[in-house]
Amino acid sequence: MTHHRLPLIALAACAVVAACSSPQPEPQPAASASHAKTEVAEAAEMSVDSLKQRLDAGDDVFLLDVRRPEELEEEGMIEGSVNIPIGDLESRLAEVPKDKPLAIYCHAGGRASRAAALLRENGYSEPIEYGGISAWKEKGYAVAYPPKTEGSGE
Repeated sequence: MTHHRLPLIALAACAVVAACSSPQPEPQPAASASHAKTEVAEAAEMSVDSLKQRLDAGDDVFLLDVRRPEELEEEGMIEGSVNIPIGDLESRLAEVPKDKPLAIYCHAGGRASRAAALLRENGYSEPIEYGGISAWKEKGYAVAYPPKTEGSGE
């Protein structure tokens, strides 16, 4: 054996001994029920085709539109949706059921994604999908228009 490999072998042996003799962390006790973390649902980007099929089949999906009311008047909304603008959502969480799958949408999906994250942070564990009305309309699916509000210019 050559002399220049000896320091490398010694270094490797020290590393193995150190790794094997390092104290292992103590197992942590399970959290009590009062301190257990709530399991949160993952949000997934919404497939408008699968949502349409579910709605047509009569599935009980809570449709949440997080756009401003004037956007609904301009672009329409999915029939049966509840409108809670993203800026109001945190103060109106009680209006969103925790026991139904959720489909959240805005114009293109950005605000809906933020709404999904907010709901997950607040203990919503049912499946959460998000997307945009623009994708819904691109597929040619019908939209409903809310009654014009006073001062809307019409």
